[in-house]
Formats: sequence, C-alpha cells, structure tokens
Amino acid sequence: MRTRRAAFALVICISLLAFGRLGARASTANMGEDDFRKMEQTWLDAASIPDLPTLRRMFSEDFMGTSFGGGVLSKSDVVPADGMSANHMPKCMLRESTVRIFGDTAVLMGDVEMQVPQKAEDVRMTTVFQKHAEGWQIIAVHMSKAPGGPQ
Repeated sequence: MRTRRAAFALVICISLLAFGRLGARASTANMGEDDFRKMEQTWLDAASIPDLPTLRRMFSEDFMGTSFGGGVLSKSDVVPADGMSANHMPKCMLRESTVRIFGDTAVLMGDVEMQVPQKAEDVRMTTVFQKHAEGWQIIAVHMSKAPGGPQ
C-alpha cells in the first residue's frame, strides 16, 4: 500500500513539473514584439527618474553593455546605488524598432530619442532580453550615436 502511494505521489509530482514547464514555455511564447517594446520603454522611463526598484528588477545580475565611451558596463553602472541619481539617463522615447524572439531570448534594435534640454539626440540601441526565473530581464545593451547625429 505504501509503495502504491509513493508511486502515485511520484507520478503526480512528475506531472506537475512537466505541466509547469509547459506552462512556462507557453507564457514565453505569448510574449510578442510589442511586449518587448513596452519593456524597453519601461526601462527608459525608469532610468530617467531613476526608479531603482524597477531598474533592479529589469536588469540581470550578470548584465553587460557598452555605451558611447566604448567601455564595458555592469549592472552597477546602469542602476544607481541607493541615494544616488548621478548616472540616470535623460527622458528617452523609443521610436522605431525591430524585435526578434528566439525562444527564451529576445533582441530589440531601435532608434531612441534622448530628449535633452539643448536639443534631442538620436541613439541607436540594441537590447537583449532573456527569460530568467524572475521573469524577462535585460542581459545586454549596446548604445551608439545614430548616424548623422552629433558625434
């Protein structure tokens, strides 16, 4: 009797794990291009304030990126420490973009308008998102001045 119960419990556990994995894949599959555009704009909005809880949640611990200076950035470079706001970005708007989804990874390439007081600047941005246990997070970013803009 105990053996049957143990076997039955094992079958139920395996079934729940299998359905859980299928459900996770289905939710990943339900993420569309517009969802990643919204995530990108959420990041840009949070960076302009800065909204530290949102930024911490959006960026993976192993994030890496490059900005205009060409140096490699880590999460601590793009998410200000508590009480700091020195490294926030100006208000930005995602304009045109292309999104490609590859299972648990998505790449967004687009033009971003940085709304600086003197005059707006265009930036070319590539953002890589990856599905983690915490949800979709930004794992890499590359920013460069858009061609034809001020260098």
